[in-house]
Amino acid sequence: MSVINNQTCTRCINDKTVKHISFDKDGVCNFCREYEKYEQRFHDYEALEKNFRKRITNSGHKYDAAVGFSGGKDSTYVLYKLVKEYGLKVKAFTLDNGFMSPEAKEKIVQIVNELGVEHEFVELDENLVKQMYHQIAGKFISPCMCCSFLGYAIMINYASKIDAAVMIHGRSPYQMLRNFSNLDNDYFKPFVTEGISDEIKDSEEVLKEIISKIDMFVDKKLAKTIRELFLKDCYEKGFRPFIAYFLYHKYDKDQIIEFIQKNTSWVVQSEEEHFDCLIHHGALYIKNIIARRSHLLPEISVMIRENKINRAQAVEMVKASVNIDEKLAMQELNTFCDYADLSVKKMLLKAKIYSKRWW
Repeated sequence: MSVINNQTCTRCINDKTVKHISFDKDGVCNFCREYEKYEQRFHDYEALEKNFRKRITNSGHKYDAAVGFSGGKDSTYVLYKLVKEYGLKVKAFTLDNGFMSPEAKEKIVQIVNELGVEHEFVELDENLVKQMYHQIAGKFISPCMCCSFLGYAIMINYASKIDAAVMIHGRSPYQMLRNFSNLDNDYFKPFVTEGISDEIKDSEEVLKEIISKIDMFVDKKLAKTIRELFLKDCYEKGFRPFIAYFLYHKYDKDQIIEFIQKNTSWVVQSEEEHFDCLIHHGALYIKNIIARRSHLLPEISVMIRENKINRAQAVEMVKASVNIDEKLAMQELNTFCDYADLSVKKMLLKAKIYSKRWW
């Protein structure tokens, strides 16, 4: 697989394969232009720190924060900082979606014990999860879309369930801003714009926007079941703020790894990224087919906007990210499809058909 030659943004390396992209007279894409509007605010860490502290003020709840914890470098760093530097009383949780690696489980148990943090593995009804994977991946092809939706639903609900003042997650800026544009198709954008605002909006107003997407992914009957089972507590007990730690704090992968390896027992074992997922290579492989280039292109373009890498380095990263072990990827896709009662052949065929409509 190779990068497609077509019009490319003169600032980042987004090209016409990126959905909903447009270019101005200077050849700069709409993603870069929208980023520019907020760029100064994104890096005003003094103001962002004040906003973060304002948002984590507990007003009589059992826990200061609920924290999503995958055992990866980012969530380990966030958990450490919240406990050791901010002094918060937190409860960490991990969604066990059926594809969690033994390495991740080992790291999770090890780190929460070291930090003296309460932790829970959240397990869901297996039949319902399989039904969700079958419907969402059957329609939209990507297994990651299923996991993302499940993860967001559980995170939104969990803080209300355990009576935590806020929910904090460790999504990177590159993940948060990959679809950040002048269009309304990015459902994560309200979390970003509200998060950096001096004015704190009502949590229910912001969070209901993501919940409203349920009907886009599953049929109405399953959507109703999801609301009743996965979102029950936030509707009954009230919505809690949904806070992105790295929206307020500098993000540097190498510094994060160096920090947690110095201050905890966390070490790089199999991989730096996504070692927690047993089907990651398979999911990335099929997403690359759909996009007809690296699925990570928009995230890598954010790295350029953030001045973490230059364009030449970004091109090399894109090339490297499509070099996936095809045999391993197919093994993982078979594992997923067996679980979700789907056909690998049909998924691959749909991916190739869908790729023709991608741009």
